Amino acid sequence: MRTFDYYVLKKTIWPLSAAVGIVLVALLLERLIHLLDLVVNQGGPFFLLLKMLVNLVPTYLGLALPAAFFVGVLLAAIRLSGDSELDAIQASGVGLFRLMVPIMGLAIVLMICSVMIIGFMQPYTRYAYRALVYLVTNTAWDAALERGAFFTGFGGKTILVDDIGEGGRVLSKIFIYEPLDDGGSATTTATEGTIFRSPNEFEHILHLVHGVRIETGTEQKARVLTFEQFDLPLEQTVAPAPFRDRGEQIRELTLPELLGQWWRPTGDFPASRVNAELNVRLVRIASFLFLPALAFPLGIGSRRRRHGAELVIGAILLILYNHLLQFGDNMAQTGQVSPAVSLWLPFIALSSFSAWGLYMACQRPGDHPVAALLDSMNDLPNRLRRRRALSGI
Repeated sequence: MRTFDYYVLKKTIWPLSAAVGIVLVALLLERLIHLLDLVVNQGGPFFLLLKMLVNLVPTYLGLALPAAFFVGVLLAAIRLSGDSELDAIQASGVGLFRLMVPIMGLAIVLMICSVMIIGFMQPYTRYAYRALVYLVTNTAWDAALERGAFFTGFGGKTILVDDIGEGGRVLSKIFIYEPLDDGGSATTTATEGTIFRSPNEFEHILHLVHGVRIETGTEQKARVLTFEQFDLPLEQTVAPAPFRDRGEQIRELTLPELLGQWWRPTGDFPASRVNAELNVRLVRIASFLFLPALAFPLGIGSRRRRHGAELVIGAILLILYNHLLQFGDNMAQTGQVSPAVSLWLPFIALSSFSAWGLYMACQRPGDHPVAALLDSMNDLPNRLRRRRALSGI
């Protein structure tokens, strides 16, 4: 039996891993376009972009893992059935229920992983992502630097520019006056400059080209420097206001914190929102338990149809279920409907349907209700041709 278990798990884990990778890459690439536009326009460093993407991984992983698990089980069932391996396994005396044991064990493992992701990782990474967005979009020079106006927000330096382009990063015809530590002063002019953040995130560097720098001291002596390129550090004295604390939004609370709010309300959030958020997380975690019962019988249905139909039907069921949970969550947050109705009722309905489908597949192989519907759709063209031929006679 261990050989059968390892073999079924191997058939499931490989497509599961591939599906997780594909979905994660697709979601992150879609978000990367928006983040590139945000970071480039604000002049942020590249490593900030990477930190944002890393903080998005738990959020997207929570969406990708259930769908990937469903696809992995479905493809494993299709391969076992299509290669007649399932017939050989059942002929050796191993029933479908026993064959589902390793898959249900994998479901429990993924459910525990989902508890860690949804209950703990997502709240912290969601807060970290929003803090990084705030850091990129709320800097003093972005808001205060204007054409033809003096700006003194960088360590006592006075800056005057004639033109600003590319979201404030490219400056033209620049004049900079700064006091020196020895009591003197320095005046710098340049035809063009580019401003960008230094690695510590809060300081900026102004890269000047084609300019002149004049330094005067207390002894009434001046030093003139002509340069082609010159990097001038700009210490920001007008820093953005500190970002808010974690937990001011309900989705940033961990599961123990949500349970604490539910058990002993503090008044920070409405009771309906706490109840809805807690229940929708629990429903999404528990959904791993019925996915194998829905996917496996669907994959071992009739061999007369093309197997691409199972993926389409499965995707439709998962998307419909996800939208029902989103709609139920919104209704529960307003307090109009109890989470027991708006969230747990769809879960119970799809779980019952999956259990019934698994039972039917064990009692009468190939008699899954969705499989029967697919077979009817597959036979529809033949029935229409026969009916047309009979009507012609």
